[in-house]
Amino acid sequence: MIELDVSTPWEPPERPAPRRRLRARWVAVAAVLAVTLGVLAAGGPRPDTGLLFSVDFQVLRAQASGGRIFLARYQLTGPGPMIEARRASDGTVLWQRPAEVDQQLIVAGSDVVILMSEDRTGRGDSSVLVVLDAATGRELWSRSGVTFNGTNPDVMVVQEARDTPAGLVIDKADYDSGVNHAWVQPQRRLLGLDLRTGATVWDVTVAEGSDVNLSWDSPSQARINRFDVLTRTGQLTRRDARTGAVTSTHQLDWSGTSAMFSAGWVDGSGRTADRIVVYPDGQRGAVVYDLTTGRQLFRWPGELNNGLFRCTDRLLCSGVEGGLDAVDSTTGERRWHLSGSDGILDFAGDRLLVGSWRNPVATGPRIAGIVDARTGAFVRKLTGWYALLPGGDRPLLWRPVDKRTALLGQLDPATGLITVFVRAENWFGNPECSVDGRTLVCVVVGGLSVWRLPNRH
Repeated sequence: MIELDVSTPWEPPERPAPRRRLRARWVAVAAVLAVTLGVLAAGGPRPDTGLLFSVDFQVLRAQASGGRIFLARYQLTGPGPMIEARRASDGTVLWQRPAEVDQQLIVAGSDVVILMSEDRTGRGDSSVLVVLDAATGRELWSRSGVTFNGTNPDVMVVQEARDTPAGLVIDKADYDSGVNHAWVQPQRRLLGLDLRTGATVWDVTVAEGSDVNLSWDSPSQARINRFDVLTRTGQLTRRDARTGAVTSTHQLDWSGTSAMFSAGWVDGSGRTADRIVVYPDGQRGAVVYDLTTGRQLFRWPGELNNGLFRCTDRLLCSGVEGGLDAVDSTTGERRWHLSGSDGILDFAGDRLLVGSWRNPVATGPRIAGIVDARTGAFVRKLTGWYALLPGGDRPLLWRPVDKRTALLGQLDPATGLITVFVRAENWFGNPECSVDGRTLVCVVVGGLSVWRLPNRH
């Protein structure tokens, strides 16, 4: 592992000067020694960090969970992809099963694997979900006519298909992108289904015109922990997504139709915010409310597409064109503006990892550096790095060395130091990665690589 001071650009070291040719007998001795050491190394323990195994081509998607790697890959002899599980430590295939042509691997956990395909029964925008046992690949259950929302350790959260789907009614002649537009929402039904059996654990009907906000522990892995329902009368009901039970109710000093609302984000501290942001239909901007009292705190004039999100206990942030704004979460007063970065990738107390989502398809979000949330000033700038998996206490980053090689590293947000743990080959573009404990799996242009991460001290 290498500790980098990333305040100066990294350059590869110069090649050492060539040494004199060794005599033939020393070459022979060295060859015997190398073979001997190779045999000893092969029988010894695996390295603590580095590459565990790779699959060179035809991989569509992969996820790491529960000591296994689950992947979908093209079949040479079949119409649909092959779904398989491999042991994370060495790549041994544990099970395989062919999938239908349009089936996708969407979630892989330590207990179940979920496949999704289009529902061809004509019941709106719905899917067919097939749930497999993660240990054996055996099908446990399936269900059609639903839309997948997420999972948690207890249930899968879905929405039942409706005969009348939601729609956006806009008069194109009078359309203004700066005005909030609400979807016409008929009555809908949310279900919590047991992960192992598919049985209904909870069933919640959402009234016509009400809006729903889902909250995730991990959006990238679709882990949903709760959901909120906001009615036209301003009543907000919070429910536990594991049980469907009501955990709290709040009355906002507001009524009308919500184009969108955000309720109780969780930042890097793990604490839930006490602010509700409502984007009223037919109006510009948003209104921020105190969750506890329900009273209006301030109006925000920005656009829904650049919506407010929590960046610290005291600040709400918004990505505006060409920069990032931070406003006081009680008064709405702008505290600072940061040019060049339009998003926050991670939180560490009063330290924010900031970057830009411009041109994310080719590379992923570009890292700009670490900012002091109190002032908006850079604590440390990071040059040439991109987000690999930005969440957690040690965000993972990557940096190109040349057109097919990259450095992978762990960032300490408190200090800005990056620990480089591997030099990755065949790195041609934007990776899709997941992490499970100390196992990192990435798919880059159809090739899969699995590494063991360094210990976090």
